[in-house]
Amino acid sequence: MARNEKPSKVAGVKHAAVMAKQLKDPEFRFYYEQRKLVHEVAVAIRAMRKQAGMTQIQLAKLVGVSQPMIARIEKGLEQRTPRWEMLGRICIVLRKQMRLSFFDAEGPNRETHLVELDGKPAPEVESEAGAPL
Repeated sequence: MARNEKPSKVAGVKHAAVMAKQLKDPEFRFYYEQRKLVHEVAVAIRAMRKQAGMTQIQLAKLVGVSQPMIARIEKGLEQRTPRWEMLGRICIVLRKQMRLSFFDAEGPNRETHLVELDGKPAPEVESEAGAPL
């Protein structure tokens, strides 16, 4: 580049625009929604455990699994959501109840969060002290 030449500006691409285009592909959308669900389940389980004042070790012992299994679930490391039976056992221990909902995937009532905890999107649930988790 010559001395007096100004560097060219790099044109950026907005994330929302890229995602909107990619979500039109049914295969991409399927895997995106699957990962989103795994993440939201992970966040909800972690939030419920913390609200209950339990450690991963305590929860694991009561559920009948290893602490690393609870850690993997809470970190969303699995490619699939935990089995319904596993989620049921966790809910029983944490004194929660699961609810399965079906709604139109398209349209104005489409939820942005797939998992809710106490009527709020799981990532926005706060601890009892009022601080975000």
